[in-house]
Amino acid sequence: MKIVLLALPHCAAASVHGILDIFTTANYCHARLSGAAGKRSLEPFFNINVVTQNDQPVTAYNGMAIAPNAAFEEVEPDLIIVASAIEAITAGAALPQHLAQFRQAYTWLQAHARRGAVIASACTGSFVLAEAGLLEGKTVTTHWRAAEHFRQRYPEIRLDIDRLLIDSGDIICAGGATAYIDLSFHLIERFAGQGLASAVSKLHLFDSKRQQQTPYITFYGYKSHKDDAVKKAQEWMESHYAEHFSVDDVAALAGLGGRTFKRRFKEATGENPINYLQQLRVEAVKHQLETTLKSSNEIIWEVGYEDISSFRRLFKRATGCTMEQYRKRFSYVTPAITSYSFNS
Repeated sequence: MKIVLLALPHCAAASVHGILDIFTTANYCHARLSGAAGKRSLEPFFNINVVTQNDQPVTAYNGMAIAPNAAFEEVEPDLIIVASAIEAITAGAALPQHLAQFRQAYTWLQAHARRGAVIASACTGSFVLAEAGLLEGKTVTTHWRAAEHFRQRYPEIRLDIDRLLIDSGDIICAGGATAYIDLSFHLIERFAGQGLASAVSKLHLFDSKRQQQTPYITFYGYKSHKDDAVKKAQEWMESHYAEHFSVDDVAALAGLGGRTFKRRFKEATGENPINYLQQLRVEAVKHQLETTLKSSNEIIWEVGYEDISSFRRLFKRATGCTMEQYRKRFSYVTPAITSYSFNS
């Protein structure tokens, strides 16, 4: 099977080298399972090459040079994997200019899509697929930190940020900085079978049960808009989320009527005010679970909730896990040892 890995300037080096390592391991495991280990005559199951837009080395986001080992216009891949586009998170207002550099790559991707190649993206590589016009009618995912940029730039594309990987047949997207690992194993299983994928996962000590980005998502509140009244309301809510107030109270503070405030808040942030407040409270609880040893109920009360059961349901819906599971997974505080007992 012919695979081409497209590396563009400022891509994530790990998503290039990591994918290469995993597929190289897959070839090793395939040879062993085929009883042909050490026999040079056996063709590797996956023939994987790296290409760049102009056949010249590119500088990755970490400053390392990534050199192509095949000619951009000469490859005929069955599968193309687009590496992470870190600028989708870091470029901000300069993102359109950054993406405009890759028009040759977009044309190239379109041509290979027409001839039937499967095209996959790692993390924010989905922006490259979107720019190439390959995501029309698809449900896709990307890195959660780039979700608002994606929605703003491609409002017509359905984005499911909770899911770690979405396979639509001819298009496959994986979200998250290390989701190139999940993507690689998914591709090995899809094109070579579960047996080979299992063998490779054992060598890499990889647990293939990850399905969601949800537990990792941090809510920041979208403020890259120009509605100052809404921004004022956001900032007030972020400082007073534990207090009891109504949407009309916040609307009055913003100098707007209730209905106008709700409409403008939704237009500016993508959320209604109630959901926004709930996410602020969930984020505050997550921080407390990570950094304190307070009981779950105590934390819930501190963020302004009196209905313990209701908030627990909200938390699980927002993060995909219970408060106890979240603390076990992400807490970096350990109980202090308060006394010692020695037997003489």
